[in-house]
Amino acid sequence: MKKRFHRKDVADIMDSVARTYSEFNYNRNMEELHRLHKGAFDYAIVTGPHKWSHVHCPQRRYRLITINVVECINSCLKFPRQLPMMTLAEFIRNMLQKWFHDRHAVAWSMRHQLTDTAHLMILKRVKKCNYMTVNTVDWNIFSVKLKGNQWIVNLHFKTCTCNKFQMDYFPCSHALAAARYMRCYMPSDIASQVVLNPKSKRQSGHPMEGRHASYSERTTTQSCRRCRKSGHNSRRCSNPQMVNEGPSISVLHEYRRKCGICHSIGHNKQTCPEKDSTVE
Repeated sequence: MKKRFHRKDVADIMDSVARTYSEFNYNRNMEELHRLHKGAFDYAIVTGPHKWSHVHCPQRRYRLITINVVECINSCLKFPRQLPMMTLAEFIRNMLQKWFHDRHAVAWSMRHQLTDTAHLMILKRVKKCNYMTVNTVDWNIFSVKLKGNQWIVNLHFKTCTCNKFQMDYFPCSHALAAARYMRCYMPSDIASQVVLNPKSKRQSGHPMEGRHASYSERTTTQSCRRCRKSGHNSRRCSNPQMVNEGPSISVLHEYRRKCGICHSIGHNKQTCPEKDSTVE
């Protein structure tokens, strides 16, 4: 917004609009933006408040303003994009490798159950709890007051009327005040447990490039166990029978049908000439 309209006051009020958690403050800041710069106001409305506003975003944002990760990567590749393709690919690999290493080192150096940023934010919000008054509504709902303002906190559903608790999925100062009032601390047996990364081992061999076909994708063909040919089964086979004689010798023997009524060779009981006389 600052680069598009070249006004710092417009960028500041737009940042306040994007970061606010209440509908009342959003409407008030949008009215002020309309008075300052109508073009910036129209641009924000056409873009869509659900893309940049905390209040109207349908997904979880976790205190993030941007939703376009590609733009974040493009800002890091502003100058390397002029390099040749292979050099650019190597630069991206080194950059991602450094990012993963630095964040892995920070994760292993954590001294608290939360990250350093989250821990400092908790400490900062805990200091505000000293000036708040907490009144109990029931076992889960509390009324928190400060300087004439009032907020309702529900610890069971993790919500607060300031909307920070349910939007950021991080306890606000009002929720911390209610939790401290109820002394909702973690049990010692759970706090003493250390959770490490799961142990995993890479499978041996070359990784499979394709995937295994499912049962519905497999094509099945009939195979005859008499002549060992495909396309039919042994009940409908009219070929000579294959017999194994020895470990690797196969001999074809002529197969002749044998009648089940007169026990003669050359026909079956369906075409036996003595079938009618037997029935009588």
